[in-house]
Amino acid sequence: MDDDSFRKILQFFNLSWRGYRRVRKGVKRRLAKHMEACGCRSMDEYLQFLEKNGRANRVAQELLTVSISRFFRDTRLWEVMEKCVIPKTEKSTGTPGAQAVRAWSAGCSCGEEVYSLKILWHLLRGKNPHLPSLQILATDSNPEVLRKAQMAVYPQSSLKNLPSQVLDEAFFKEGKDFVLREEFKKGIHWKQHDFIREPPPAQSFHMIFLRNNLLTYYGHTLQTRSLWAILETLRPEGFLVIGQNETLPVEPDFLKTCIEYRFIFQKLRHNQQHGDPSTPGA
Repeated sequence: MDDDSFRKILQFFNLSWRGYRRVRKGVKRRLAKHMEACGCRSMDEYLQFLEKNGRANRVAQELLTVSISRFFRDTRLWEVMEKCVIPKTEKSTGTPGAQAVRAWSAGCSCGEEVYSLKILWHLLRGKNPHLPSLQILATDSNPEVLRKAQMAVYPQSSLKNLPSQVLDEAFFKEGKDFVLREEFKKGIHWKQHDFIREPPPAQSFHMIFLRNNLLTYYGHTLQTRSLWAILETLRPEGFLVIGQNETLPVEPDFLKTCIEYRFIFQKLRHNQQHGDPSTPGA
């Protein structure tokens, strides 16, 4: 499959060439095998087939999923989470320990981000027993990556950012792989969900992780529409976290950029907003 053919399928699904450019080799290989399995000899024939066959269409979308990640990806982010975001979130919940903090990992892939947050929370709670409990909704449109996430078995290459003491506390070794201990799986609800085609699965989150998916791989129209729906589920004073190579397609005036890290945004309280947060451009 050449790049021109690949661009056609990206356009078909309203996806971004810029986002896929560096990772396209493996994706193209998977799609080429699927196109052959569907009996299609050209990209135009393949796209016509996908238009008529819903099951094949869903398979193609799953094959377009990119699940490249590792634990504590982007060290600076997790430093700011520890020093700034989590303390502010704890303060916003009111009575110490009274209310669980609710986080959503949207497009959670194989779970590295979800478990990174759980590990960090566990370490901080060891120092501060009044830190509220943490509940995480972890969603992805691809059932295969969700299955892998729930198994929580990772190669050593995914764990290179973990100090040896933390690695020993959170994982045990099984052959060449590392398996997450059961205590770090508690408080996580896994759900298959497509934030492009479905409304958000829940409301009132203290923090939303939207990293290296929507704002990387999708076109501007889908980005904007989905982002507004996602932001409606973020509580006032809650935090939105995006990837370090990403930008927001719009800049709502009810979000302020975190001065410690420009890829974290905090939602202003209602009395600080200058317009209707549900209205683009308000």
